[in-house]
Amino acid sequence: MTDIRITKTRRAIEQAMSDLLKEKSFDQITTTELVKRAGISRSSFYTHYQDKYEMIDTYQRIFFTEVEYIFDRHSKDWRAAIYEIFEFLAKESVLSALLSENGTREIHIFLRQKLKSLLTTVIHPHFGRQSLDKVNLDYRTTYFSHAIFGMVQLWISRGKKESPQEITDTLIPIIRF
Repeated sequence: MTDIRITKTRRAIEQAMSDLLKEKSFDQITTTELVKRAGISRSSFYTHYQDKYEMIDTYQRIFFTEVEYIFDRHSKDWRAAIYEIFEFLAKESVLSALLSENGTREIHIFLRQKLKSLLTTVIHPHFGRQSLDKVNLDYRTTYFSHAIFGMVQLWISRGKKESPQEITDTLIPIIRF
């Protein structure tokens, strides 16, 4: 069983990181700012994480694992995959903040690659007899993965005002186009 103080400290650190990412890029955030915003001592922070990079690495691994799981489970149902990702992000403030413009490059690249992979299975079959060569398919999936990622970032920057269902319903007609 986890000590409640550990849980409270981690939540304070998470909230502080999420708040700071709304103001500045991850690279500009210092540990001093983070602990001050969290209302904890530096030693408390270092009890949990070696540095801010280890902290973010922990969250990125959680995100990567969850996204892999979602995409594997919904490999043929892109609507369900997209909805579940929005549902997951609606609950996750730090991970959402990492996907914002101030987040980390690694997580941005990872999600765009996952979207591109999913789109390959979605776009290719929809062209039926008109088969796409690898180059054309690569351009189309790159275009759509960046567009979807941009919509994710906009949704996050707007404060996730639309529900996961509403944002999925907005996105699906764009993908079908």
